[in-house]
Amino acid sequence: MSVARRYAQALLDLVEKDPGKVADRLVEFDRIIRETPLLKEVLISPAFRMEERRRVFDRVIKKLAWGAPLDRFLWYLVEHRRMDHIGGIAEAFQGMVDQRAGKVRVEVTSSKPLDQATGTKLSSTLSRALGKTVIMKPRVDESLIAGLSVRVGDLVVDGSLKTQLNSLREILTRKS
Repeated sequence: MSVARRYAQALLDLVEKDPGKVADRLVEFDRIIRETPLLKEVLISPAFRMEERRRVFDRVIKKLAWGAPLDRFLWYLVEHRRMDHIGGIAEAFQGMVDQRAGKVRVEVTSSKPLDQATGTKLSSTLSRALGKTVIMKPRVDESLIAGLSVRVGDLVVDGSLKTQLNSLREILTRKS
């Protein structure tokens, strides 16, 4: 089990109510850290004394006003020099919360934005196939030309025209 998954599991064991809200807050804290390089530097770099880190951390947490156990957990990460894993922890935690709730996150990449009807039909089809409620995260990549690429965890089903053309090119170059 990865470091991020171990910490995510430990937090999940601590959370007594509304783990979905805690998951959202973890994602938010990761975003704050990524978008504020100076804050990240203070919380991660050994160049800052623990008292300095604590002062900065307390000010940030006070503004966020989230409360226990999340504030204690985040301080534990700072104190034990694990804050650089916050993104992975947030992702693992979200996955655990989704799994408990019978949900799965699916990234769907298409060459153009999916219309409402197509998105609804795709979500329904994926829900039936996976046996879980699907939370779709649509992405647009115009280089796909046409078709879709669907990612569920580590599994990728790529039905894009770009991939099919690349496969055909590979077959043709091997035969010549």
